[in-house]
Amino acid sequence: MTRNMKKCALIAIVLIPSFLWAQSYQKRLALVIGNSNYQNGGSLPNPVNDATAIATALQSVGFEVMKYQNVTQKEMKMAINTFGKKLTGYEVGVFYYAGHGIQNKGMNYMIPIEADLQTEEQIEFDCVAADRVLAYMDAAQVKVNVIIMDACRNNPFERSWHRSANGNGLAMMDAPTGSLIAYATAPGRVASDGAGSNGLYTSALLKYMGDPKLSIEQVFKKVRTEVTEKSAGAQVPWETTSLTGDDFYFAAANISKGALVKTEVLASNAETKNTVVKRDFNEVTEDNRKKASALLDEGHTAYNEENYVKAIELYTKAMEANPNYDEAYYWRASAKYTQKKYKEAIADYDKAIELNPNNEQAFYYRALTNYNLEAYRETLPDFDKAIELNPDVAIMHYWRGYVKQTLEHYEEAIIDFSKSLELNKNDGYSFAGRAYCYYMLLKYKEARIDYAKAIELALDDVSTYKYYRGICNYNLEHTQEAFEDFVSYLKKDPNNSYMLIMTAHSLFVLKDYQQATQYYTKAISVKPDYTEAYYWRGNAYFNLNRKSEAKRDVDKALSLDPKNETYAKFKRDNLN
Repeated sequence: MTRNMKKCALIAIVLIPSFLWAQSYQKRLALVIGNSNYQNGGSLPNPVNDATAIATALQSVGFEVMKYQNVTQKEMKMAINTFGKKLTGYEVGVFYYAGHGIQNKGMNYMIPIEADLQTEEQIEFDCVAADRVLAYMDAAQVKVNVIIMDACRNNPFERSWHRSANGNGLAMMDAPTGSLIAYATAPGRVASDGAGSNGLYTSALLKYMGDPKLSIEQVFKKVRTEVTEKSAGAQVPWETTSLTGDDFYFAAANISKGALVKTEVLASNAETKNTVVKRDFNEVTEDNRKKASALLDEGHTAYNEENYVKAIELYTKAMEANPNYDEAYYWRASAKYTQKKYKEAIADYDKAIELNPNNEQAFYYRALTNYNLEAYRETLPDFDKAIELNPDVAIMHYWRGYVKQTLEHYEEAIIDFSKSLELNKNDGYSFAGRAYCYYMLLKYKEARIDYAKAIELALDDVSTYKYYRGICNYNLEHTQEAFEDFVSYLKKDPNNSYMLIMTAHSLFVLKDYQQATQYYTKAISVKPDYTEAYYWRGNAYFNLNRKSEAKRDVDKALSLDPKNETYAKFKRDNLN
């Protein structure tokens, strides 16, 4: 066994497309595993980094991600089993593995961190077969399945086995019909681990898989070009495909194919033919077009590295080379938006839209920029146009609904939140937005249902949702549930006087007068002139037959609000 293991990269992607592209593929699940700390072959520097980066990239395009690192065989099998069982009901499944891999008898295996393969007979017993993942995916009948294996393609153990079979690399995998398998390099060749924190192939994949305009085939074409150039031809990515049906886009979770194609065709026609879609064109040579495109790509690299100053500089140079380049204006605006230079971003979005009035993303982000400038009414025409150009993007409907909510147009906002949920049924924020609108319209039953769903789906703090659900529960006379919601909220904000008095009111209704007095007292300690708290604490004391304390509190309430007839009548009827 050799202890000088070279990190080698195989990327195997198996895609089983849907017959119906009209679906938005909203419900996406991914399992990501990275193994670096091998106990019997030396550690590999990049797999955990690669897996972390891929997990982040997948989350950014709408995937729910299960992430593991440095797993044993038992842990890897359990992770795959859990993923496979959970996958049923999802529309897209992705599996990513980074670490050592090996082939034996025509099958590919992932090597767990504790493996010590002294003989080839140990492989099927001590490793995990890649086919295990395929089997679960096939059984789940998910519309789109992707397997990505960034694994060592040579056999780090074979010199100790004294055999001549197999050799370097993994075997060519038999994928289901309508699939694509991509290798980081040609079969039997060793791939570069890369000089940075990620492998050469994975770095390129990360760069392009987030582009919503690139289909999976286009992603691999760009990856192949970049890897071939950066390795000076030593590493040429390799693909075999039997894809059928319509294209799949990693980053188009909410964007229909038709809208993407429409935007690309309109932009292409406008740029090459000076059609009416774009206006005020300058003559641009083919060399300058290529130069501008290269500068845009460099700008994207800087943007992805969060070097926005450099990105803006490169996008500006792209504009100078091709003044008609709407994408350069769009991306410079996006970089300025990220820097919170909203007014400067508006000017660039204006130009991008002038050059290409069919870019729904430019309208959408100009709307968000105006939102950040608190120019709420100015956002609505842009949201309207973005949705007109591409009605199948859930988040656009969400934000238009949120602006309408901000403007107190609650009925209209409900329509937008409902459309967002039609496109993405697991969006907790849309449930919360719609719930708040129902709440403001005093439709407590509907609000209570939506807040419950928002709490179930929420990715962040749910205390605010429980605040409002508690009020809904109280008004619907679900008093015990209201009390539980209020107490839950108070764990985050224990000095909220309104929540303290609502908790006390709930206890009063439940006839727990003693505990109610404690919460009324807390409310008074936070807000010493809280008239209502004094009055109701007096009521609670009266029900506990502590009339002197009751009279004291009601008198205090009357001193703060001497014209309150309710307080005066209670005193006359009960405390004189």
